[in-house]
Amino acid sequence: MNLIASIGQEEEKKIIGRIGGNVPCFFLDKEKTIKEYRFYMVFQNPNNPKEFFSIFIPNEYGFMLDRNIYPNCSVKVFSHAFSKESKNTEYTLGGINKAHIIGYDQVDNNKFDFITKARTPKLLQDETYYTEKLKKDGYEFFIQVDENYYTNNLLQENYIFGYGALYLYKHRESGDVIAGFWQYS
Repeated sequence: MNLIASIGQEEEKKIIGRIGGNVPCFFLDKEKTIKEYRFYMVFQNPNNPKEFFSIFIPNEYGFMLDRNIYPNCSVKVFSHAFSKESKNTEYTLGGINKAHIIGYDQVDNNKFDFITKARTPKLLQDETYYTEKLKKDGYEFFIQVDENYYTNNLLQENYIFGYGALYLYKHRESGDVIAGFWQYS
């Protein structure tokens, strides 16, 4: 079974995070760590409701494009406890409207959404060079973030990942979660 979360505005459903907006307060004293990056999203770990993941993307799309595969994937993933949205706009990603992430729902293995925790990813390009170093270094697929499931009014500018998807991997021993790679269509 897959666990999925979608982008929505429904307040009555379970909000597990948000896409867009300002950085969580957790990062206000970590400016050196996120310098040259913009805040993309924050969401609850489907395996641990007390843990959240914040994803940051580089300021420069060309830099991000050249470094899209582990061990050089430039997208950063940080693990932290719940943290409210700050008022700091310095790291806010322009061109994206802030929206809630609603979830998690348990669904069949073949169903995916904006965030999907699955046994195997739904790849845009099924090439072994994306995963071979990750597997060799003890990482396994964990979560997929797929731009195909953006709502119509989410973006004001271009797709962040070129109408693609980001694939998060988890280390089998340490449990660390990283951006393994991202693909675009």
